[in-house]
Amino acid sequence: MPSIRQLKAKKHQASEAGFSLAEAVVSAGILTVSSVALISVFTSSVESVKSINNRDAVSAAINADLAETQRLNDYYICFTGICSVASLALPPPTKYQYAPSPNSLSAFTTFAGFCKNTPSNLSQALVEKLGSSTTIQPKNSTIAITRTARLHPNNGSNGHLYIVEWSPPEGPTTQIILSPTVSQWCP
Repeated sequence: MPSIRQLKAKKHQASEAGFSLAEAVVSAGILTVSSVALISVFTSSVESVKSINNRDAVSAAINADLAETQRLNDYYICFTGICSVASLALPPPTKYQYAPSPNSLSAFTTFAGFCKNTPSNLSQALVEKLGSSTTIQPKNSTIAITRTARLHPNNGSNGHLYIVEWSPPEGPTTQIILSPTVSQWCP
């Protein structure tokens, strides 16, 4: 016959042998809530990384197009009296290639007329070359960025400013105001 001490030890072992149903249900509930929270954090992190990648792609595309715009600005010449973008395959124009010499009276007179900010503004051909509205697409992306170019509305009598603006579908608009390099040679 077992002693009282042995019976108490068996009873104590039996009560610690496993989980009760209530403990199992509470544990499963805690595990479920933790899993849902972890999945939510993971999903949020993935979306955040995608958003950062899209912003980086948009920024890189705008910066590359801005560099090309500034290059066109520097290659824009009026040497013959007709303003156009010089060949980008050649080295940048020298100071003697931007505007006609005063010795070439006809070309110089035409150039001087452009410089007076008449309806045939010095910047007009460059703005037309850039296009009034162009779509730029970052590499490996479906995002379409709209670039617009227009003459600056507040050009004074000798103003040759133009505005180039990049507008992504989401995020801030980037804007730059430029004056063609050739305008430095206006009389």
